[in-house]
Amino acid sequence: MKLLLIILIFCITSFVNADEKKISQLEERIKKLESNNVHTVALPKGLYLKGEVEGYYDDRTYDSGWDSRAELQIGISHNFNNRYVNWTGASMLYDTYYSLNTALNNTVQEKQLGFGGDYWRIYFGETDAQRLGFAKTPKVGAPLIITQTNSRLDHREKTVLSVGGFQWDNEFDFDSYRLKKQIPLAVTLGWDNERDAIYSGITGSLLGYADLSYMQISNPVSSTSSASFAKRKQTGWALGGTLYRWNIPLIWGTEVWDDGDTGAFTSKNRYDYGLLYSFSERIYGTVHRTENDDLGFTGNYWGLVYNLHTEKDSHKRPDKRAGLEFGLYYHDKTQTSIVTGVKTDINPQILATIRYKF
Repeated sequence: MKLLLIILIFCITSFVNADEKKISQLEERIKKLESNNVHTVALPKGLYLKGEVEGYYDDRTYDSGWDSRAELQIGISHNFNNRYVNWTGASMLYDTYYSLNTALNNTVQEKQLGFGGDYWRIYFGETDAQRLGFAKTPKVGAPLIITQTNSRLDHREKTVLSVGGFQWDNEFDFDSYRLKKQIPLAVTLGWDNERDAIYSGITGSLLGYADLSYMQISNPVSSTSSASFAKRKQTGWALGGTLYRWNIPLIWGTEVWDDGDTGAFTSKNRYDYGLLYSFSERIYGTVHRTENDDLGFTGNYWGLVYNLHTEKDSHKRPDKRAGLEFGLYYHDKTQTSIVTGVKTDINPQILATIRYKF
């Protein structure tokens, strides 16, 4: 009897183990079928989509005061297991309001590609990689300094080589940057294929307290907008940093440019001073002052922004984090005509934005 009981238990156990094995095999077959499903659309590895949609209030620009804008960046990034070249990527931007040149609204711009290693990158195409190191303060609700006749941040066809300690952004974002602690120095060289202008810049850390940058734009006669301009050099300096190490959530920066005398009323240097202070995780304020910008404006720009973040990376600059953003801005400025030299006082203005960044 005991022998029969033992045999019965053995048989039942064998059947159970066999069933478990069949179930395991079935699960494996299902997984393989799912992974090989011809109806599944597989996105290329490394593909990314970024952009923003914005509602913008400006009673002096639009008939109704309100306008909508949108931009979408499509790119791909790939890392190689290679000793010399370990990254490549490409990107393009569709923008309904291309502020650098509104004649290009609703077109695909900033088509660029790049490749490189740990301490060097080469970029080709409609890139602004030449500005690496010149992003000291966020330009939130304030105008950018545009240099003439060749701009420090344009997106004409260029070839740019950058070498050194930049913490590379693999999604072609050159609006901000960071230097590596072990190599706190980087050099950037760019050639404007269209105008034959040469960009050269260097950025270094001052013991981690601030970063100092210098840029030079060398212009042959053929690169200027008028034949009357002689060969000359445009030069710029930028100094900026943060006070986070002292638990003060402040970003600061200043910038000065000498365009090499582009005309009677634009011969003075261009200046930019800026601060961004985070009152809390969701609220930050900005203060900017520009003097003698490319349109002749000198003024003060104030901003207050409330964010509902959709990403948790608190180490990112406040204005770079994705999410829903509400902004209120106050502009107080004057303008000196770059043609006649006549100065005009402009009434203060309030602007507003609602922006979703992803």
